Amino acid sequence: MIFPRPLRPGATVIMDKRTTLAFVLIAVIMVAWYMYFGPKAPQQSVNTPRIDTVAKPAATPAPAAIPQVPLTGKYLAATQGDGRLITIKSPLYTAIFNTRGALLSRFTLNHYKTWYGDPVQLISDSVGFPGELGLEYVAAGGVKVPTESMIFTVDAPQDVTLGEKDSVVITARVQLGGASAGDSAGAAATPAQTIEKRFIFRGNSYGIGLDVAMNNMAGELSQGGYDITWKKGLKYQEHNSVDESGKAKSLAVVNGDLTEVDASDVSKVTEQKFTGLVNWVGTHVKYFGAAIIPAVPQARSAAAITGVAATADSGGRVESYDLSLHVPVQGVSNTQRFTVFVGPLDYDVAKSFGIQGMLDFGARFLIRPIGEFFMLPIFRFLHRYIANYGVVIIIFTLLIRLPLWPLSIPQIKSAKKMQLLQPIIAEIREKHKDDQQKQQMETMALYREYGINPVGGCLPMILQMPILYALWGTLSSAIDLRQASFALWIKDLSIPDQIVHLPFALPLLGDKLSALALIMGATLFIQQKMMLTDPKQKAMVYFMPVLLTLAFNHLPSGLNLYYLTFNALAIGQQIYMSKFSKNTLTLEELRRTAKTKKKGWLAQKMEEAQKMAEVQQRPSGTSGGSKKVDGRTPVEPKKR
Repeated sequence: MIFPRPLRPGATVIMDKRTTLAFVLIAVIMVAWYMYFGPKAPQQSVNTPRIDTVAKPAATPAPAAIPQVPLTGKYLAATQGDGRLITIKSPLYTAIFNTRGALLSRFTLNHYKTWYGDPVQLISDSVGFPGELGLEYVAAGGVKVPTESMIFTVDAPQDVTLGEKDSVVITARVQLGGASAGDSAGAAATPAQTIEKRFIFRGNSYGIGLDVAMNNMAGELSQGGYDITWKKGLKYQEHNSVDESGKAKSLAVVNGDLTEVDASDVSKVTEQKFTGLVNWVGTHVKYFGAAIIPAVPQARSAAAITGVAATADSGGRVESYDLSLHVPVQGVSNTQRFTVFVGPLDYDVAKSFGIQGMLDFGARFLIRPIGEFFMLPIFRFLHRYIANYGVVIIIFTLLIRLPLWPLSIPQIKSAKKMQLLQPIIAEIREKHKDDQQKQQMETMALYREYGINPVGGCLPMILQMPILYALWGTLSSAIDLRQASFALWIKDLSIPDQIVHLPFALPLLGDKLSALALIMGATLFIQQKMMLTDPKQKAMVYFMPVLLTLAFNHLPSGLNLYYLTFNALAIGQQIYMSKFSKNTLTLEELRRTAKTKKKGWLAQKMEEAQKMAEVQQRPSGTSGGSKKVDGRTPVEPKKR
């Protein structure tokens, strides 16, 4: 049965030396993170991608496969006739079942839309492709027998409509050989060889029950079993195919261990095989997935995944994965049961099937737990009472900022202290402008005299980074935020917002300009300006906001909204502490506090390093106690 190729709208695929070095390293880290983990810049328009319509990648030769030879005899006889389509409508989905091959040919989700407004349809609609959930095996003589072209007998009406509590069983059967008693007079009856696939569709579940019975087929299966296949992966549904390819993967859980297969290299075919107890095997795009889940995993089963990445028109990219689950068969009649999941990667839904590993929250050992067990539950809790997810993100930012408020106070105080010391530091630099080492020694002695830790304000930034990464993973993976609008031009918090679409692409920036990224960059500039402690760092006040604006221009608008709100709150805190705080810092107060304050671990280490540097600088034969710098010992700075 051939489906006509549907027409689709176009889609887009799409200070001092040490401090300066610290800022440069922060910039390098953030750029590297963005390049390797962030979504790529949107591309120009391309038709809704289908793997059969894009260029085939230059592939590394695959391992020798079992030859596919023309079917003859009983196999050829099973392909004769015409198949028909059966439509199953439920409150959650509309499925089309093809009796040719007993396959799932279409699966449309009723409550989800593509970026261009059509209902999400997940199965490839390539011309001539009959559908998914095929069955293959290797017969005697090494002949590979696919059942996709065989006509199965199905006793079911043309259309089936299910209520929320309804279910329907569709049994498909094909006979390959043998005859029942009486078919030929005087001849011993030959047991009939049949393949039976029993599908159970439920009105309230994205899971399809699948029972497979291989009756009298054990002698026919030269490899001791058969393969259930899922070919061509899933159709892309989002506006940016490059972004969606960044999330597209195939996964297998074997012996309880989750393994991801990512075919991101267009120059080769990615293959991986697994043996052991296969808990499930599946594939997903950004927000939707499919998985084959054995009811009772067998220790002698196996799985294979083959993935390809191909370039599409106008710079797009498409990844597609073929899956197969090998099922061993023993005995005359052997029935195996499976659940096939096809649907949205909603966390609760996926967890009910045990496939929540499909949701990509970030690095498995640090970032993922924050997103999975902290951020997503808070988002959902707040969403019970607040319909707008943009408002939810703002309130979430307030909740995150509250515990960081006390931690940011030392950061602001440290900046204020550094500002007070700038005139003295400027004197030291002018006095030793030709001796960098003396500059550093004098400056470190000054820090000790006034009890200042030059890196003491970094803690809030360090604590915020895992939250920022986890938030990016949550916003870009949680289907709850997909197509969730905020206000005005922000129509989808899971993708970048845009106010300007340029007719050409610029390096780093791309061809779209994010308003939230621009506003976020402006708040970062104001914050940097307020925190400026050294005029020599003035260039960094401009460099960092520009750099981060370029990076955040391609990140989800929800993440930019979070960071914008976080910066605005930080600026408010700085203004309050600078303008309205009753405790005004002075140099005399700093010196007095430094004398009574117990030295911390970092301060002790800095002092040890300073003493070591002084010892190394002394000429040989000079007493450590008599060596003077500017008429005073370096470890005891003169009073100012």
